[in-house]
Amino acid sequence: TIESNWRCGRHNLQRIQCRSENSKGVYCLQYDDEKIISGLRDNSIKVNTFVSLFPRDKWVILPWEANYLCFLDFSCLFMEQNKILSFCRVWDVNTGEVLNTLIHHNEAVLHLRFSNGLMVTCSKDRSIAVWDMASPTDITLRRVLVGHRAAVNVVDFDDKYIVSASGDRTIKVWSTSTCEFVRTLNGHKRGIACLQYRDRLVVSGSSDNTIR
Repeated sequence: TIESNWRCGRHNLQRIQCRSENSKGVYCLQYDDEKIISGLRDNSIKVNTFVSLFPRDKWVILPWEANYLCFLDFSCLFMEQNKILSFCRVWDVNTGEVLNTLIHHNEAVLHLRFSNGLMVTCSKDRSIAVWDMASPTDITLRRVLVGHRAAVNVVDFDDKYIVSASGDRTIKVWSTSTCEFVRTLNGHKRGIACLQYRDRLVVSGSSDNTIR
């Protein structure tokens, strides 16, 4: 398994050169079985397949006009959102074409997830937006969820629940189907920076230096 190989040192380290002109480093990345997508601090997004990791002439560079990319989520297309502007864009991962621009939040969009025709975004404006995705070009706002008292830093969801975490030190749980509020989870002493939700387990990391 990956964990046992890592613990026993059975791995080969390969470095991917992903710097470009005026690059200030890599801010975020995601990957699947076929590709790696990285967001760079030089305002660009880079896409590469595992087949073409070496040499480097297979990179596709997607420009982004504001300060930097802060999160990626992708399947056959991918989304990205910006920490200065308050909208999200949908890009075709193969061509680099912008397919859609989603405008709703009035402050910076901090995180998003999308899967199976549903997308959830969260923002510094303290709100969560739930979107229905009929296609990359047909995305409509279903509901806005409010209740957090500070920026909503991260969201995750499955078919049953949407889970959000905020700088207000709380995690909130919402129904995916109805978008109604379910409950609040307390415990952290400072703002929550990251969260993942799988099955019956929610794991959160906070500026209080704890993971719950």
